[in-house]
Amino acid sequence: MTTNQDNQNLVKATLHGTFWLYAATYSGKILVFISTVILARLLVQEDFGLAGYALIVISFLEVLNDLGIGSAVIYYRDDPKVLNTAFWLNLATGLALFSITWLVAPLAAAFFNDPRIIPMTRVLGLSFPITALGNIHSALLRKNLTFKRKFVPDITKSFGKGVVSVALALLGFGAWSLVVAQVAGTAVAVIALWLVSPWRPQWQFDRQMARPLLSYGTNIVAVNGLGTFVNQVDYLIVGRVLGAAALGVYTLAFRIPELLVKEFCANAGQVIFPAYAKIRDDQAALSQGFLLTMRYMSLITVPVALGLAAVAQPLVITFFTEKWAEAIPVLAAIAIYTLIRSITFNIGDVYKAQGRPDILTRISLVTAVLLAPGLWWAAAVVGSITAVAWMQVVVASLAGLLNLVVAARMLRTPLRTIIRTFWPSIAAGLVMAVVVRGAVLQMGQFIPLVQLVVGVVLGAVIYGGILWFWQREVILQAVTSLRAAFGGRAKAKGVVGA
Repeated sequence: MTTNQDNQNLVKATLHGTFWLYAATYSGKILVFISTVILARLLVQEDFGLAGYALIVISFLEVLNDLGIGSAVIYYRDDPKVLNTAFWLNLATGLALFSITWLVAPLAAAFFNDPRIIPMTRVLGLSFPITALGNIHSALLRKNLTFKRKFVPDITKSFGKGVVSVALALLGFGAWSLVVAQVAGTAVAVIALWLVSPWRPQWQFDRQMARPLLSYGTNIVAVNGLGTFVNQVDYLIVGRVLGAAALGVYTLAFRIPELLVKEFCANAGQVIFPAYAKIRDDQAALSQGFLLTMRYMSLITVPVALGLAAVAQPLVITFFTEKWAEAIPVLAAIAIYTLIRSITFNIGDVYKAQGRPDILTRISLVTAVLLAPGLWWAAAVVGSITAVAWMQVVVASLAGLLNLVVAARMLRTPLRTIIRTFWPSIAAGLVMAVVVRGAVLQMGQFIPLVQLVVGVVLGAVIYGGILWFWQREVILQAVTSLRAAFGGRAKAKGVVGA
């Protein structure tokens, strides 16, 4: 049974891990954002689309990148046999995926009707064996919640990608600047992982140990496969039906919601899953941890996503220029889509921590069945990337509701209790978004930068003010938890009771 002291220590470790993970993430994302702004001026829409074609192929193959072994390493107890076996399985998989990438590149070119992507796809395939060399190091850092050490590899990867992509774009390499930068960033990140992690692989491979690793990982692969299909099918359809230029616009529109909301959730998941795995045998603690996570994540993701939707026009024009005006309505819709996904994001970690990743597989399958025909209709019949983006919103809403219902039953927690954890953030965010959007429309005579700055400041004041008067206790509890985690004077009961 998990004690209050155990819960307090877990909260402290989780918050420390989260702090360093986000320090790395958002330091890196600032660099990525800066490089994206520069590249949007140096490259044309088709360049982003061509690189997007190759990245789609890699994304689908990436499902098999570690066969779910990284998650298995986190789930199972520490054992040198487990780690060494996992490393060599990973490396063999990476080399096999590079070979597969080389073979499927011409097929991808035929699907997208563009032979230019054959060499691009093959070069990107190098990322598989390179990544395999650092997967177990990364998994160990996640397992032990030592994200302070992971700061260097994460920031190195972002910096390397940014510098290489901009340098090559300035030299006139076009879409190749994005492709080569991806591989270069991966390589420098792996080197950094080996420098910060003390673990080193040995020549040891246990066949008996490989079986449970692959057995656990199989479900993770299935989940990731369906998840990748759900996340990439829109790119696949837009690229196939509407062409490289449309894919370039759609890809750029995804960048900011992805950086600010989707990446926030993805990095939270790196901390949440190991934390949940440690308390998987305590139903009450797991349920409480889930509700706390959902509450605090929604406090951040809701205003960011709805704020992006409200200031989409001045934001795109300010940073990417009028050349990318087609991305404005797409960005607004995708911001709402990422909001919906963020609310239910950590539910998957509950399933995995309970040893039931198969539930994720089933829900992902339902989502895929709804999403593929819907997106095809939006692209082929309506013929609009904006319609594709709004179809994402519709399907995400249905899948999110299903996820909430299933999670409520697994955790034996009433659905209304789960909804109450994020409803205050939604209500405050909607009021904020309406006011900000109205203010932006009224400032049509001002330059986009002024509209953007005023919109962001106004949104922060309104959202913060509403929550302070409506949910003051929640904010104070969050501050108490943070102070306790980072050596403040908060009392332990304030942490546990949060």
